[in-house]
Amino acid sequence: MTPVSAESPIALLFDGLPETMLPSGTVLLRQSEASEYGFFLKSGSVSVLAETKFGTVTLATIEAPQLIGEIGVLAKLPRTATIKAASQITVVKVSGAQLLEIGLKNANLLLSVIAQLGRQIDAVNKAVGLYTSALEALEKREFDAAILEELAHPPPQLAEFSSAFQRFARQISDKRRQQDELAGAAIIQKSFLPKKSAIKAVGERIELHAAMRAARDVGGDFYDYFMLDDDRLAVCIGDICGKGISASIFMSVVITTLRTAAREEGGAAAIMARANAILARDNAACMFATVFFAIVELNTGRIEYCNCGHNPPYLINKLGQLTSLAATGLPMALYGEIIPGSAEAQLQPGEMLVLFTDGVTEAMNAASEEFGEEALMAGLEGQQAIAATQVVADVVAAVDKFANGAEQADDITLVVLKRQS
Repeated sequence: MTPVSAESPIALLFDGLPETMLPSGTVLLRQSEASEYGFFLKSGSVSVLAETKFGTVTLATIEAPQLIGEIGVLAKLPRTATIKAASQITVVKVSGAQLLEIGLKNANLLLSVIAQLGRQIDAVNKAVGLYTSALEALEKREFDAAILEELAHPPPQLAEFSSAFQRFARQISDKRRQQDELAGAAIIQKSFLPKKSAIKAVGERIELHAAMRAARDVGGDFYDYFMLDDDRLAVCIGDICGKGISASIFMSVVITTLRTAAREEGGAAAIMARANAILARDNAACMFATVFFAIVELNTGRIEYCNCGHNPPYLINKLGQLTSLAATGLPMALYGEIIPGSAEAQLQPGEMLVLFTDGVTEAMNAASEEFGEEALMAGLEGQQAIAATQVVADVVAAVDKFANGAEQADDITLVVLKRQS
C-alpha cells in the first residue's frame, strides 16, 4: 500500500481510468489469493485484516488516496492480508499488466512502491522488537507504563494491532494483580487456621489431626480447635457458600465470631445461638455457612455438638462401626431468630470422630461420578485402631485415586479426633 497525495503526479497517472463506487463491507482483496490486480483508492477508507485460525484480526485502517495491493502484483506474491471497505469507497481497478506498464513509463511510481516497502519493513522490524520486549517484560512481571506509552504511538499501519496488544497486556497485568490479591487472601485464610501447639498439652488424652486442600487459591472450607478450659476442647468444621476472596472474608468473620462466642457462653448450643445471631444481623450479602461445632470433655469423652446443616460426622467405635451425628439446625447466618439445636454423643477410649466437608464425598472423576458417602464409610469402617494422621492420609489418598487426575472442584477438609486409650 503506497500512500500518495491527491495532487501528486502518481495520483494523476490513474486519471481517466474507469472508477467504481463500492459500499462499505465490500472485500477488495482476500488473503492468500493470487495477486492479479491492484487498486487505487480515490476516496473513503479500507480495513486491513489478518485471517488467522483464531479469527479475524484488524491490523490497520487506510485512508484515501492510496495504492493497494501493488506490491503483491509487481512481486507476484499471494495476498498477505484481506482488504475490506470500511466506508463507501471509490476505486480504480488496475490489472498487473496496466500497473507494470504505468510503472515502466513512470519511474516515480516504482520508486514510491520501493520506498513504501522499505518503510513497511522498518515499521514491522521495530514493532516486532517492541512487542518482543513487551512480551519478555510480561513474562518477567516487569511490565510498566513506559512500555504501554511506547505502544500507544505505533506506525499507522500497526495502530489496530498495537491497540489489541495493549488490551492484552492490561488484561494480563490485571489478572496478575488479582492473583497477588488471592495469594494475600490465602495467606490470611491460613493464618486463621489453628496451630497444633494450641492443644499440645492435652496430647496424652486426645489425638487430633486436620488437613485442608483448597480447590483454588482461596477456599471456602475452614476448621478450628481450641481449649475452653483445662478439660474442654472446642472443635469445629465448616463450609462457606461460594469461593474466592468474599468466601475467605466471611470465613474469617465466622471463625472470629465463634471464638468470641465460645469465650462468653457455656455450652455448644448457647455458643452457636450467639454466633448465629451476630452473623445474621448485618448479613446483607446473604452469605451462609454450614458448621459442625462440638465441645469434647477430655476426661469423660462426652461430646455436646450442634450440626448446623453440615455433613454428619462419623463416630467410629472400638469395633470399627460407624454412627453419624445428624444435623440439629439450619446453616448459620440465615435466620438470626432461630436457635440451633444440640445433641450429645460419647467418645470412649480408643474411639474416633471423623469430621469432613462435602469436597470429600462430592469429589468427581472424569466420568462426573461422585466419590460418595458409601465409599467414605467403607474406607472408615474398621479403622479405629490406626492413628488420626493415617486416617486423614488414607481418605485423601482414596479420593485422589477415585478422581484419577480429574480437576478438584471443591475444597477437601478433614478433622479427625481420637480419644487415647
